[in-house]
Amino acid sequence: MTASSRFLLLGLSLVVALLAASTGLATPADRTIASYCSPSGDVCYGVFGRARKIYLRITTAARYFGRYTLCVQLLGPGGGAEHVRRCGSFPVFRQGGSTYGSSVNYAKQYPVKVRGRYRVTWNALGSALGPSLTFRLPLHS
Repeated sequence: MTASSRFLLLGLSLVVALLAASTGLATPADRTIASYCSPSGDVCYGVFGRARKIYLRITTAARYFGRYTLCVQLLGPGGGAEHVRRCGSFPVFRQGGSTYGSSVNYAKQYPVKVRGRYRVTWNALGSALGPSLTFRLPLHS
């Protein structure tokens, strides 16, 4: 087995482990709305629905940062207060082994619940961790 093959297998194993972590990205009752994993598989995040609620989750292969910023913005026409970009800072917690993560209940943390499409961005250490994701409200089960 070549070094690149071993690296690829290690990366795939890490992604599987991250997704299988008990409080990792998805649980069996969750519906994946949008998700992203870095090319290395070290950072994965997503938007998940369960019982008509939105959860914004992140999982990392190690404790790369203690806190991250989650920003949400209602997209589309209009310039009212509901379209303002809203950000919050959240801690990551040990999930098991070297895996860390966090889950944010959208409705409890963000006041805007207007019907429409939303953009969500995960940031840490001064920059975006990857591409923004989108979801729609209301969520239909």
